[in-house]
Amino acid sequence: MTERSGGYQAERAGLLRRARAFADERDRMAAECAALEEVFLREGRPLGDDQYGAELERNLPKLKESIFGGFRAYIDELEGVRKGLIANADGYRAAEQAGTVPGE
Repeated sequence: MTERSGGYQAERAGLLRRARAFADERDRMAAECAALEEVFLREGRPLGDDQYGAELERNLPKLKESIFGGFRAYIDELEGVRKGLIANADGYRAAEQAGTVPGE
């Protein structure tokens, strides 16, 4: 975005660059989430057979859901921002093609 008298002017290319950055972060987080899921699968149940291991075993499903739920929520948020930036860029393109710029 660039400042101009009376407000800001969005640059479509800049919005699309930022959308790509959000897509890259979304993809990176999805890969990290998948890698962590692989660790859980590979390690199985390494919690031990004592009372502490038993307590962790009882809480593990909730802990995993919290961890992976957080990943999913963050990934979904990144995707929402990406889509919003693209929609915004498309809106500016349509306005430019129509000969008007939003906010003028």
